[in-house]
Amino acid sequence: MNPHLLAALSRERRREVAADYARGDVLGIALRSAFARALRRGGESMFRLGVALDERVTAVPPVETPSA
Repeated sequence: MNPHLLAALSRERRREVAADYARGDVLGIALRSAFARALRRGGESMFRLGVALDERVTAVPPVETPSA
């Protein structure tokens, strides 16, 4: 994607979010925040599953630390 177009879209989205916050659209902000957290959590889980299923990734055994 064109970096200038991406920057313009980002600025526009920031203005929209700021306007929502100024209007007091707390429910919308909370829903977006919760949805973003769920997406990040799901993405991390999918990444871990992909790594676990990929035979090119070698499993490193845990290192035992000597006890004193």
